[in-house]
Amino acid sequence: MFTDDISFAIMLCVSCGFAAWFGYQHGKQYALGAGMAVSLLAGTWFKIVVGETDINVTIATTVILLIVYCTHSWRRIFSSLHLPDYLIASLALWHWIVDIYHDGQPLAFAAQAYGQWILPYAAGRYAFLHRGSLTKLAPVFVSVAAFISIAAIYESFTAWNLWETVFVHVDDVVARVTGQRYGLLYRAIGPVRNPIFLGIVLLTMLPFAVDLVTRTEATPRIRCLGWSGMFLIALGIVSTVSRGPILCMPVAIVLALAWYSRALRYAALAGSIIAAILVTMNYDAVLDFLDGGTNDHTISIIVQDDEFGAPMIHNNTRHRLLIPRVYGPLVLKGGPLGYGTTDSSGFPPRNIPGIPTDPVLLASLTNVDNSYINVGLRLGWVGLALFIATLISTVALCIQIAPVASTYLFPSDSRVIIAYATVLIAVLLEIWTVFFSYDHAFWILFQIGSISGLAGQVEKARRE
Repeated sequence: MFTDDISFAIMLCVSCGFAAWFGYQHGKQYALGAGMAVSLLAGTWFKIVVGETDINVTIATTVILLIVYCTHSWRRIFSSLHLPDYLIASLALWHWIVDIYHDGQPLAFAAQAYGQWILPYAAGRYAFLHRGSLTKLAPVFVSVAAFISIAAIYESFTAWNLWETVFVHVDDVVARVTGQRYGLLYRAIGPVRNPIFLGIVLLTMLPFAVDLVTRTEATPRIRCLGWSGMFLIALGIVSTVSRGPILCMPVAIVLALAWYSRALRYAALAGSIIAAILVTMNYDAVLDFLDGGTNDHTISIIVQDDEFGAPMIHNNTRHRLLIPRVYGPLVLKGGPLGYGTTDSSGFPPRNIPGIPTDPVLLASLTNVDNSYINVGLRLGWVGLALFIATLISTVALCIQIAPVASTYLFPSDSRVIIAYATVLIAVLLEIWTVFFSYDHAFWILFQIGSISGLAGQVEKARRE
């Protein structure tokens, strides 16, 4: 078994080496996207420490390939800008301002803000800014995601993780999930630290598979890769045995069907209203059903804190419902500047005024499993507003370019853009229930950047 450093070095060489080969074979403008795809194969815990910052393979690959990209395509860096570009830049700038206000260290926090928001976004944007990028890169992303899914499916039956066996054991940054859920399957983590993270990462890969099966005049080989990739990615998501990512798939499908059919649109709306009524009327029964699973999911405790009124039932499922109740008011109290990265980091957050003092309640709510609250605690009202605006504007950008995609993104068409939009909406719902970890946040921001890059392709083609 290798060390962290050796595992990091091996996979960095693989991702950058593949990028160099792919760029040589197909064009230098595609090297960035190819390297990013292969970097998915590295465990997120394969890392080195630079200063006080952990650098994993994906981050290092992105930095290296973006530098290379800037040497040959620097004229395109500020071309074809759209609203998400301005919003993500504003979010990074606000992050920097907030942390300087709370803790000083402008240089350190500038690097952190850039790495948190702009780096993954820029990687996605410039990987897909050039004509033909989706055609060239989608098969690579689908192949990588299918391989990860196969390994995850095997892990769900055997608890054998490929990346731990071949390279190095996963670190303890995130508590390791063990044991079978529902007495059937182990929860696969693949090359990330948590099953939910893996589910989200694989969800973001689904639009590439949709592109392969819907593009005009696709060869039988490409279409076969698309269908098999889609099937394997779906099974990979199921192998996480994580309810949120699994439910995201039908949500995305229903939204996509509703886009193309007015009748289905009204049916989906009516079904959603009926479902909401039924859940409201049978709230406790629904929670009891969701509580099922492994032993740790069936244990409930009563937690009480004078600041929060009536006693609260806590278990693995209701934990997600208590987070907004306990931490939501703290976001409001944090004001427009929030509490900064340093004070809001940790499990539980290190130094936030008003955090529960009752040890039982605090121990129960150690993980702030809500990405919006994570951002709100760190960056305040303004940061949260910019974050939400970035997500919503990206969906709006998809809706804007979908009708002309078949003309300007040929051989791809509107269906891949709608897949981007519907999967992103589903992911936006899912991150309400999970911590905004860089393991999955990187790929959400990467796909947001990808959408901006595709919109840039459309705008450039219109001008020509």
